[in-house]
Amino acid sequence: MSDRAQTLGVVVPTIGDRPELRRLLLSVASQKRRPEAVCVVVDSKETAMVVEIVDEISQAMDPIAVSVVSTGVDRVEGEYLVETGYGCAVNLGLANLDTDLVSFLDDDDEILANHYSNLEAALNAESGIDLAYSRVEVVSVDGRRRFFQSGDLPSGQFSAYTLMGAHPVLLPATLIRRALIDRIGHMDETLDRKADTDMLVRLGAATSFQAVDEATYVYYRNPHGADVHDKALEEMYHLIKKHSNSMSRKERWLSWDSLTRSSLKAGLSDLARDSAREAIRAWVSTAPGWLVSLYVRVRSLDAPTPIRRTLGNLRNRGG
Repeated sequence: MSDRAQTLGVVVPTIGDRPELRRLLLSVASQKRRPEAVCVVVDSKETAMVVEIVDEISQAMDPIAVSVVSTGVDRVEGEYLVETGYGCAVNLGLANLDTDLVSFLDDDDEILANHYSNLEAALNAESGIDLAYSRVEVVSVDGRRRFFQSGDLPSGQFSAYTLMGAHPVLLPATLIRRALIDRIGHMDETLDRKADTDMLVRLGAATSFQAVDEATYVYYRNPHGADVHDKALEEMYHLIKKHSNSMSRKERWLSWDSLTRSSLKAGLSDLARDSAREAIRAWVSTAPGWLVSLYVRVRSLDAPTPIRRTLGNLRNRGG
């Protein structure tokens, strides 16, 4: 089957309280290459706002088949984190779509009119390119705009370390062949904040990525609370563990060292110690308690020390 004949489906996970969902769906309706189906997954048993939005814009969405499904989870108003999360919501959306191509969109963003036409044209099954991604424009809370990625966008194979650390690709800015997703497995439902990164890492091991330089994905950066940030750090620990065998010794150390420092800044002392222990184990087989304590102490200091300078030089060295 040629790319032109492919069907396209969109999964939109949401917690069900974002009026910006209207903007996103209308941007989907404005596509030069319209998708055949959109599944909005509400990670809550309360779906009233989403259903109302979908009903109000039904004429604009026609003939796209739009469905609304719910994870059924109880969500306390004002709380962002629940036991289901992004991975569960996306998998429910995938279960309700039967299309050749799949896109995952965030509920408060938008896509420009040629987003899908650009990405679909970039896919090339004969060349083993089953994923295309666009440049992303970021809009901050104060309205300032910048590009998420600077310089030329890279194409080709991406390592686990690059996708986890440098974040050159955002999952919502991609278009992916469904067959590839089915082959590598769906979202890891044990993850929420890092489920998208985990999927990108697994996709990166299975296919080449094709970059589309035009910024057709608009990402509205909305700050979340400290609990969400802490959850992301905790999941990063499990993500590094999961993919450590795909990284070199230095890449493992860089990842664990970065998480150690981020955990210290967030006041997560236990996570900092666990990460420091893994950072040491990237180089030696054992990490005694005294050495872990020393590593944490050095990484928590603001003033330069010979050890800190040595670690900094090691981070900056190639190889």
